[in-house]
Amino acid sequence: MAESVDKTLFLDYNMNDAFDWSDEEMPVRDAIWDYLMEHNGHDTMKTEEQMKPFMTESEADIRKFVEGNLKTADAK
Repeated sequence: MAESVDKTLFLDYNMNDAFDWSDEEMPVRDAIWDYLMEHNGHDTMKTEEQMKPFMTESEADIRKFVEGNLKTADAK
């Protein structure tokens, strides 16, 4: 019998659980989506394409992107 393992992606963690500097309760995935939307003129199709690499990137790479782009000056 095959065993089913539920694996939570890092993208599904809440920002405040993934980063000690964040108080946001939204998932990391949503925070990245919002950031990309703000920086590409709210083009949903372009944002969808930009999100694809995050689905296979390592947690370390995602952390690097989030800390480099989403971390506020106050939290640094």
